[in-house]
Amino acid sequence: MDSFVADAIFIDAPPERVFAAITEPLDLLAWMEAETAVVDMFEGGSYRVEKADGSTVSGTVTVYELDERLELGDYYHEDESGRRGPMSVQFLLEFRDGGVWLTVRQDGLDAQPDWVPF
Repeated sequence: MDSFVADAIFIDAPPERVFAAITEPLDLLAWMEAETAVVDMFEGGSYRVEKADGSTVSGTVTVYELDERLELGDYYHEDESGRRGPMSVQFLLEFRDGGVWLTVRQDGLDAQPDWVPF
């Protein structure tokens, strides 16, 4: 059975600002507490973030709809305990009530039998 987590949050900001926070390298450094972020924002592009704790997340951009939707496939999380994945992550932005509802869904969490989401 494929497991997933999903959550949504209302952000009082324009869609272009929220989208930048998940796609722009400088914003990713702050949001993900990262040391480096390399992103190629086009379908088929790469997404790689090296976090301050030594872990990395990486994937391939499978859907890129400016200010509306970002999906990453072949998404992996690597740290000293090993490599987790492949997973997929979806970011959906819905402009409402003067701000943005951001929904994030991560699929494939049970890609390894001993993995527990954190």
